[in-house]
Amino acid sequence: MKRHLHLAGMFAVLILLLFISNRAAAQTPDTVYRKPTLPTGPPVPAEQPARQPQPVKRPQPLPQEQPEVVRQQDEAGKPALMDRLYFGGGLGLQFGTFTNISLLPILGYRITDRFSAGVGAVYHFVSYSSYSYSNYGGRVFTQAELFDIGDGAILAHGEVEVLNAEYNGPGSYLGGGFERRSTVAFPMVGLGYRQRIGERASFDLLVLYNTNDASYYNPYNNPVFRAGINIPFRK
Repeated sequence: MKRHLHLAGMFAVLILLLFISNRAAAQTPDTVYRKPTLPTGPPVPAEQPARQPQPVKRPQPLPQEQPEVVRQQDEAGKPALMDRLYFGGGLGLQFGTFTNISLLPILGYRITDRFSAGVGAVYHFVSYSSYSYSNYGGRVFTQAELFDIGDGAILAHGEVEVLNAEYNGPGSYLGGGFERRSTVAFPMVGLGYRQRIGERASFDLLVLYNTNDASYYNPYNNPVFRAGINIPFRK
């Protein structure tokens, strides 16, 4: 009987040892090297990043071209008539034996950038002692810019003035009790200074010499001073 109990105990201890060894083997990590297996299927494409939506470019409106202002030109390629015409006029003041106030409107034409010619009207109010009278007429003139000084230029000026003038010499109303009128020409030459105003306008100062100074109908005392302005018809 004791022998059977002893065998049963040894059998129980053996089972317990087997159970413990199996648990330990299950918990021990597998350290056996295994050769990696190569994939046999088709390659899996990498995941492509999601595309951002591109902004839609709207066509920009083309800039509208501004029409160029083209001045009319003649057949030779020179500026048109209106681009060369100018108007204006001057005021003449003279004090002394005669007081002479002159109004001198003009219409001119620029033949070149430095040479011009034109016509004008003339009106004089003349006062002599206690006697006064008026002269009127017209004139033709030429001007040339000789050389520049700063923003201006030195001018050469020549003109012929034709006046219906009142006689004021010996035997006139003041001395002999009568008066008379006559048409007389007065050529004048001289120099001046032109101050340019803007692109083509200008202001002129002139000092002239009257070559018909001996005439009884002469309303001027030498030298003759004038000032005037020139304004283009089209800028």
